[in-house]
Amino acid sequence: MDEIGGPLKLRSIGAEIADRLEAAIVREAFRPGEKLREIEICERFGISRSPLREAFQILEGRGLVERKPRLGTSVTPMSLKALDDITLCRIPLEGSCARLLAEHPDHEAIALRLETCLGEMRTALVAQDLSEGFEANVRLTMMLHETCGNPVLARLLRQLDTSALRYRYGAYIRDAGMLERMIEANAAMIAAIRAGNGDAASDLTEDLVRSAWQATRRIHSDAGRA
Repeated sequence: MDEIGGPLKLRSIGAEIADRLEAAIVREAFRPGEKLREIEICERFGISRSPLREAFQILEGRGLVERKPRLGTSVTPMSLKALDDITLCRIPLEGSCARLLAEHPDHEAIALRLETCLGEMRTALVAQDLSEGFEANVRLTMMLHETCGNPVLARLLRQLDTSALRYRYGAYIRDAGMLERMIEANAAMIAAIRAGNGDAASDLTEDLVRSAWQATRRIHSDAGRA
């Protein structure tokens, strides 16, 4: 087993660039179908093409970019079918996550931590800062997944979130009522977790995902993406 010995390497520049580009793609700094110009991005980050191409390879694995011979790299288009496929996988997994949290011995403490993110969503609603409302919701979702206690489930949910967040961001900034509805739905879910009611937490979470799916689908359809 000598081949696995030796010092561990620090996280690569390519991986760091991939995360930053992912955040930009999710928040529409790069639009669906837009070509990612290597020279411009290299200049922006002060890097060579080698780590950028590593980043593109990582993003391709996450389903966020497409690389085609002689055509370069572009942001993966968004579609109703992709949204449907992602959500149908998320519904039962998110429900299972909420159930695990409600049945966790420290469910009351977990609910208290989740309330912090919910409070940030409420603050954003008062300020009518839809973008910050989205960011607070992302933090809440990440906390749910990271605290569930099942690393396999958490990993699957992170993988789905990579693509799902693109759709969620669009819904938040284009539907003024989305943030308020998600606050109400998340408050009910957190209350079920605090009460230790696994069945209710699971059912409420699945309903939350379905409701967000329908709203997002409507917005996405109105934007003309088939």
